[in-house]
Amino acid sequence: MVSIDMQELVDDASFEANGQLRSVGLHPGYGSGCLSEVKPFQSGISLVLQDFSLYGEGEIRLSREKEGPPVIAFFNCFSGVRHIAYAKPRVFVGGGLSNIEFPGYEPALFMEVQRNTPVRTLIVCMEPHVFETLTGKSSNELVETLALLDCNAGRKGNPAGSKSLDFAQTMCGYQALDSFMNNPDETLFLEAKALELVALKLKQLELLAGTTPRKQVVDHTVEKIYYACEILRKEMADPPGALDLARRVGINYNQLVLGFKEILGLRPFEYLRTVRLEKARDLIANRECNITEAAFTVGHSSLSHFTRSFRKEFGVNPKALAKERKNKSTSMYFHEPGP
Repeated sequence: MVSIDMQELVDDASFEANGQLRSVGLHPGYGSGCLSEVKPFQSGISLVLQDFSLYGEGEIRLSREKEGPPVIAFFNCFSGVRHIAYAKPRVFVGGGLSNIEFPGYEPALFMEVQRNTPVRTLIVCMEPHVFETLTGKSSNELVETLALLDCNAGRKGNPAGSKSLDFAQTMCGYQALDSFMNNPDETLFLEAKALELVALKLKQLELLAGTTPRKQVVDHTVEKIYYACEILRKEMADPPGALDLARRVGINYNQLVLGFKEILGLRPFEYLRTVRLEKARDLIANRECNITEAAFTVGHSSLSHFTRSFRKEFGVNPKALAKERKNKSTSMYFHEPGP
């Protein structure tokens, strides 16, 4: 896997000037397009479009500039990005790779992009005081909520968000992207869509973090559900039955099922199915074992059933994933920039 720093791709010196975000081009030796095209609004909100294509694929290392405006960035990805890596487990606040970045909150480390494929992202940048005025919440509360969500992600897997909110974000994002690219002077429409995207993301964040009003599991049961998750992750190859799992963590069967549904949005063995497939994907992607070994390692006794489940969960056959990772590990993709 080839890795390159974002600053090497920049055709200008900085993404910021005089404390403001600015548009920058892509070094022509690496590809075509713009790394940052900025549409500012008088409200203190800006839309930032990334629309570029690289000659190769690999990891683009991301970094924040040491000085510049401390903005909250509501990130939306539409194409060209396979993966975004963080220092700690991160729950995406919406479909695809939708997320929120903020100074003082662990930023993304790198993104993995595809060769000769338009990388298109749209970022709503909002100054903290604007966020506080619009929401009535401090920016510190936002950071704390994001940190809480990440902490829970490491303990209990993927929380259950709202599919309808994901869909609404996707539709709103495409409308804003289309307007930005084809009718950038439609200021009123673009600003309205930017605010709508922010509102949808914050609503999804509240739901994922468990800060929206809803029926809560009794506190002492929560830790036992976390313990049950840990048992299933550690013993996924030969897991206990539901009744035995409930007995081992000290609750009854109904409490176990109710707890999983309210905390994770899944039944216990729907959760087990998810962690098995995610573990198998990691084993195959990292080339730690072949497909058959991966299936049996996580507890699947039928290779055909494993393949169907894998394709349904990730949209790709395990063989295709294994072949893709093998090709990546033996190829060099980025061209050296021209003079």
